Amino acid sequence: MCKMENCRRDLNKARKKITRCIAILQRDLPGIQISDIPTKHIFIGNAGLTTNADESSLVELITSVGSGLEALTLLPGKQYSFASFTCPQLARNVFIAAHGNLGVRGSTSPVYMAFVDKVPLDPSPIKFKYPPGLTVIEDFVSLEEEIMLMNLIDWDDAPLTIAEGSILKHRQVRHFGYEFQYNTNSVDKDHPLTQDIPAALSHIVRRITERGCMPESPDQLTVNRYLPGQGIPPHVDTHSSFTDEILSLSVGGGVNMDFRYAGNTTIHNSGGEAGKDKPPHYVVYLPPRSLCVMTGPARYEWSHGICPRMTDVVASKGGALGLQLMPRRERLSFTFRKIRVDECPCQNPLVCDSYIKKQQLVTQNARNTPGMAVEEKSASKLEKDHVLQVYDKIAGHFSVTRHKPWPQVLEFVCSLPLGSLLLDVGCGNGKYMGHNKQVFQVGCDTSSELMKICNTRGFEVLTCNCLHLPYRNSVFDATVCIAVIHHLATESRRLSAISEMVRVLRVGGRGLVYVWAMEQRRGDKKSTYLKQNKTIRYDNNHHQHDSYSKDLVKNDSEDVKVGLICNNPSGKDLKMKYENGENRHICGLNYGTGSIEREAVGQDGATSLPVHINRTEFVQQDMLVPWKLKPPKKVEVMNERRGKCEKECAKYHCCRDNKHQGCSALAAQTKHASSCSDAHNATNNRSCQSKTRKKTVPIENGNDQVFHRYYHVFKQGELEQLCSQLNVTVVKSYYDEGNWCVIFEKIT
Repeated sequence: MCKMENCRRDLNKARKKITRCIAILQRDLPGIQISDIPTKHIFIGNAGLTTNADESSLVELITSVGSGLEALTLLPGKQYSFASFTCPQLARNVFIAAHGNLGVRGSTSPVYMAFVDKVPLDPSPIKFKYPPGLTVIEDFVSLEEEIMLMNLIDWDDAPLTIAEGSILKHRQVRHFGYEFQYNTNSVDKDHPLTQDIPAALSHIVRRITERGCMPESPDQLTVNRYLPGQGIPPHVDTHSSFTDEILSLSVGGGVNMDFRYAGNTTIHNSGGEAGKDKPPHYVVYLPPRSLCVMTGPARYEWSHGICPRMTDVVASKGGALGLQLMPRRERLSFTFRKIRVDECPCQNPLVCDSYIKKQQLVTQNARNTPGMAVEEKSASKLEKDHVLQVYDKIAGHFSVTRHKPWPQVLEFVCSLPLGSLLLDVGCGNGKYMGHNKQVFQVGCDTSSELMKICNTRGFEVLTCNCLHLPYRNSVFDATVCIAVIHHLATESRRLSAISEMVRVLRVGGRGLVYVWAMEQRRGDKKSTYLKQNKTIRYDNNHHQHDSYSKDLVKNDSEDVKVGLICNNPSGKDLKMKYENGENRHICGLNYGTGSIEREAVGQDGATSLPVHINRTEFVQQDMLVPWKLKPPKKVEVMNERRGKCEKECAKYHCCRDNKHQGCSALAAQTKHASSCSDAHNATNNRSCQSKTRKKTVPIENGNDQVFHRYYHVFKQGELEQLCSQLNVTVVKSYYDEGNWCVIFEKIT
């Protein structure tokens, strides 16, 4: 009787406890419903991350009373968890054995459970998946070879030097060929060890190359001895020290190795599996006698480490038994590496030490070399004064002239497959945005005024400098950069801009770059830029006629006609000297000779730039190109007159306004037709002719404002030479109507 009373009391207690837990669940996740009949999913109300439960303790608890555990889901900051089984019957067996019971192994207090219809979509922190570039080859060595490897090193015998081996906090280690320095995760290439890789491993080394795990034989080996409960902190082997492949051979016991994405400080989107505040975390089980091969992203962008614990949660092979708890045993890992001769070509600014050292060297040289520092400072100011500020001022007029996409750029944009992510660097007014409805496109530009125009058109854009793109690494499938790079004043800045495009591209992603070409003729064929100049004429002595200042030319390669930049019948052009932040105009260049004399660069870094005459061939690479701004008030006058004309037309064509009024309006219109006709013809002809004449009358030069934009026009091969310094391969290089163009693909 007393025993039945205790049992009844325990049941009532369990019912109250699980009721409280269910109330918390329904408050947090109202979409999950409690089920009165057994399902595949069990809600564990008082075992979660905030109660110090983890995968190991839950697997131990469940496997001690049942089987068929398929998955666990633990949510950050929650006291509960979820267990999923292969079938409802196996879930029911665990529920009956564990719900409300105290004597369950792995639990210090009773656990309270309930059946639910589903589990949260948020995944469990544990992922039995491989990061990209990782391969695990099982049974790479035989049982006999495993025994030989376990006995290869006498761990009781102290090494001769610290460089050859030591006893670390969590393990013992031996080095061969070169010492792996754990404080920097690198080696000292100039100080190899006297001990090479043991000859007893020669057949295993040969097998590594024969099976294509490494293209060349490794020359560095680190052997780690792990006892149960020991591990190694997460790390990325330095890029500059070793080549593309890192190999880890496991003998003795198996272990879970943790891989975490380290290629960016922001969250790397990996199929939605990253948490809100954490990068992706994959767990890979390395069974005994297996070889783990890390290449590509797994080698360069993912850290690897081993958590110190006594057991591992392992997904059984084929999933028949679900998750299992595996006790750890003594394990030896043989890590094979090949020393890199040159620097790493990748340019990941967060994990590549070669790239970081290069940038630090550039910065240091700039500090130690006054000329270079002045050059970079002057380049930045030149771009600010003659690129950024100019485009902000002419944005409206500029946008009117940029409306027709160039065919080969449009072809590239429209060739992208469904779901691609496209970035337009220097998108201007968004001329190339919105054409491919199958992709998601974003744009950026340094001109805030042009970005306002894009916003009014509904495009997803932001304001930034192309030298510092505010996007994470390896996120875009494609990038385009049309007529932007030629506005950067130094080679290093032009290279940095393309490098930023490469950084944000995924491996295999493609980029398209257009720059203005110095060569505006291909054989006898003129570019569109030169063809549109039908006003400037030269005599036999190559001097321009005095009347040319009255003719019309166009801004750049677009459609709006404006007056010439300078009225200089003597044949001399303007020369602008950019010095100490001031602009001074100096007459002294003779265009008739086809050459430009350039003042020497002074000690203070001052540079002299000529002002180019539109629609003429380029005679040097760096120059200022004029833009003549069309006064807004003249446009308004034309619009006003056009409006008056339309009103007069509407007045005498009353049928326009009255056509919806039916037959009575039609009769009135017919009756008034004869009297309307004469008055309309007289008035309308006068107003329409006035409007037509206004459109064809040249705009007076006196009130027009001229701006000068900096350009560096590219010679043939110059763009390809910049790309050759980056981790890309040039897929296509071509000439398109006065522009040099490159399509490249990111390779690493």
